[in-house]
Amino acid sequence: MSVQPKKLIPVLLCMILVCLLTSAGWADINVQANSGDETSLVQFEQAVEAAGKELDILEADLNAEKKLLGEELRQQQIYKTQMNSLRNFLIVPEIRVSVLENGIGEVDISLSLIQSRIQKIEEREKKAGQIFSLVNEKIILIDQRISEIASVKDTTIVRKPGIKAFKEYRAIKEKQQKVLLSITELLASQKQINTSLLNGFKDIRATLIKEIKDKKGGLLLQRNEVELETLFFQMFKREIPLSFTSVRHLFTYKQVSIKWSLFKEHMNLKTIVIIAGFLLISLLGFRGVSLLREKASYQKILTRRTGYPLVVLERSLGLIFWILLATTLSKTQVYLIFPDAVNFFESFLMIILMTRIASDSIRLIAKEKGPVFFDALYRWRNKFIYGIRIYSFVYLLIYRLLSLETLFLVSVRIFSEAVLVAGVFLFWQAYKRMDSPSKGLESMLLRLWSTAVVIFGLFADIAGYGSLAAFWYVSWGISIVVVCVCVMLMYSIKEIDQKFKKKLESKSASSSGLSSPFYWVLSNGVYFFIIALGMVGLAFSWGIYGVLFTGAMEMFHKKYMMGEVELSLAGVAYSLLVILFTYLATRIWRSVVTEHALKKSGLSQGAKETVITISLYLIWAVGILISLSVFGLNTTSITVAFGALSIGLGFGLQNIANNFVSGLILLFERPIQVGDIVEVGGVWGEVKKINVRATLVQTYSNSSLIIPNSEFISATVTNWSHKDPHLRKDLAVGVAYGSDTELVKKLLLQAADIVPQVYAYPKKPVVQFINFGDSSLDFRLRFWSTIDDFVEAESNLRFEIDRLFREHDVVIPFPQRDLHIVSGPEIKACD
Repeated sequence: MSVQPKKLIPVLLCMILVCLLTSAGWADINVQANSGDETSLVQFEQAVEAAGKELDILEADLNAEKKLLGEELRQQQIYKTQMNSLRNFLIVPEIRVSVLENGIGEVDISLSLIQSRIQKIEEREKKAGQIFSLVNEKIILIDQRISEIASVKDTTIVRKPGIKAFKEYRAIKEKQQKVLLSITELLASQKQINTSLLNGFKDIRATLIKEIKDKKGGLLLQRNEVELETLFFQMFKREIPLSFTSVRHLFTYKQVSIKWSLFKEHMNLKTIVIIAGFLLISLLGFRGVSLLREKASYQKILTRRTGYPLVVLERSLGLIFWILLATTLSKTQVYLIFPDAVNFFESFLMIILMTRIASDSIRLIAKEKGPVFFDALYRWRNKFIYGIRIYSFVYLLIYRLLSLETLFLVSVRIFSEAVLVAGVFLFWQAYKRMDSPSKGLESMLLRLWSTAVVIFGLFADIAGYGSLAAFWYVSWGISIVVVCVCVMLMYSIKEIDQKFKKKLESKSASSSGLSSPFYWVLSNGVYFFIIALGMVGLAFSWGIYGVLFTGAMEMFHKKYMMGEVELSLAGVAYSLLVILFTYLATRIWRSVVTEHALKKSGLSQGAKETVITISLYLIWAVGILISLSVFGLNTTSITVAFGALSIGLGFGLQNIANNFVSGLILLFERPIQVGDIVEVGGVWGEVKKINVRATLVQTYSNSSLIIPNSEFISATVTNWSHKDPHLRKDLAVGVAYGSDTELVKKLLLQAADIVPQVYAYPKKPVVQFINFGDSSLDFRLRFWSTIDDFVEAESNLRFEIDRLFREHDVVIPFPQRDLHIVSGPEIKACD
């Protein structure tokens, strides 16, 4: 069979066309693949170029960190020299306290600089760590890409970039890793150097503070060898020129430049935020006070003794603001630049504040016609206060702001003390010339005390004991302020106490009168708190606050072993506080539940009392358990205590336990409730309270029956208001024989309709003809009333029945007896 060539031509053309189309498709695919590879190749080359630049930057950072490490090592030597110099201060026995205080200032500046460097090092460490993590992630991605390319086995497919390019990229990233590790090591070395310096300066600071305290304690009895006859000659010849030289040195261009450089270096965002936050809070506080002043009730309080503390506080707000601002600045970097200025303003403002508080307290006490002494002191207060302020300003200006401790200060002190002595003598002379000066023992003792105080300080300073004189005057000054404030608080609290007493006296007939233990504790506790506050202030003024507080706290927290139980005074005090707070919680809980939670609940009074009492028992149980735990009893001890209690229940406490359990049964079963009318032993009364051991029943004669709870469980008790307050009563009435019985019935029902205390529920009143009596026809009016109204209902019914019977001529007879004398046979007498 032969095939013709003409017939094969179309077939061959179709095959060629198919091949051409197929090759064109493959070509298009290859073009697209090559185009994608070219794009990724460009991006890859850009990434490699960026990695190279990053490597250059990191190497530059490495070189910079090496230089910084060298600077840190050199700075370490400088700081070590400074620390050795400060340690030498502690070796010199005659070193002055002011020198040590300046040393603390230098230490604070060094500490601030070191902390700032450590903070910057930590920021660079954090940044290097973040870069290291990114580089590490890049290396992981590069390794994954290399693995993907290596897993392709088709050699005809050529992907760009290839494995070699990725390995070169990886090598750059590895170099970055090594550089970053080196930078991290250098940063760790810098941080270690600065941390070591920081700890060293902290130790030196603590040692300097301890040395200052020891020296100040020793300086009280240390005499300065200064002769009065040469004092003024030395002062004018040597000290005053030296002082002026020191002052000029403070304001030289070099010192100002140093301060300005420190200011620019230390004024950071944190300091600005702290100061701005303080100013914002102060602004809000002053705005709140201004709004409060607009209230009429607040102005009314300020005119009374109750508002005296608010008056003093309001007048001192401005000074308190500036003192707090100075204190805030002392906690920022500003203090390191101007420590003397901050200390000067803080100390001087504190003196102004204390003198203002004393002045206002004396004014308010004198206004209340207090002791005559305060009236005289009120007239002289401006002379004493402004004198103290002027002296303090001059002294602090020289000692604090200018940091000078010269003989000029001694002359200033002696002159001021002499003026004070003269002022005290003139004050007592003016006191004698008053209209009605007190000539009692108190006045004489005050005069002797004030004279002795000022003369002792003057002679101590003249004798060379300047530190003792300064301590003496400052301590007595703070003590006077504390006493004035305490007396003012006593006057204020006294008025509040009197108001509460008047309010409670009106309730003295009730159980919550003046005998309330809570009021007694609160009233006396406030006075005790004022006295304790005064004692703390006096201890602070005489510098024994730390000693007393430390000793008291050690004794307060000292543990005493009793078997396996650890007891302490702190545990006892905290336990009593828990009991007191539990008591307050129960009072608040009862008030809240009664007035709000159960007010519209629809429950009866007895049900409400049951809910309240059970909840109070739960609160007391939790409070007692917490109190026992705070007292020092652990779980084992509490278990032992309850075991001992169970043994006691078996012997002597079984009656108490019986009554307690009976009380719980009464609360849960509620056979009787608060407000029920019960009859016990023939005596009627109202249940007032179901306590833990007994139930309080108040009779209609206003006597109280204390009935053990077990009596209501074991004995027969009549509850006239159990579940239903309605009560059926019978009223017996007798009428004379011959009366119209239908009219009597009508009149009795009419009387029942008139009396409002007679109810038609649960049944209407009925009249029953019960008997033919000896002297009357006996009727019974049976009616329903309530337990609260039945006595009045019976009385009103009798009044109405008597009135209706009189109107209708119905007679109520009285008992009659007819005597018939029968004559018997005569009895003859026997001879």
